[in-house]
Amino acid sequence: MARLNVYVPDDLAERARARGLNVSALTQAAISAELENSATDEWLAGLVDKTTDARHEDVLDAIDSARNELGQ
Repeated sequence: MARLNVYVPDDLAERARARGLNVSALTQAAISAELENSATDEWLAGLVDKTTDARHEDVLDAIDSARNELGQ
């Protein structure tokens, strides 16, 4: 496992120690969350915007009709 140096303000470090927080685990979780968010943002940015002339109300009506027809 790689070792990293993470710098935080003295007050934050003292408060974390006082609460018995596992700073290493918190740091890992924060880095993982940021990487996941970035990956999601990149994926969303890559989607092609497919717009139609369909109105929102018409789509909802079609969904309701399909549900009624299928008995759901």
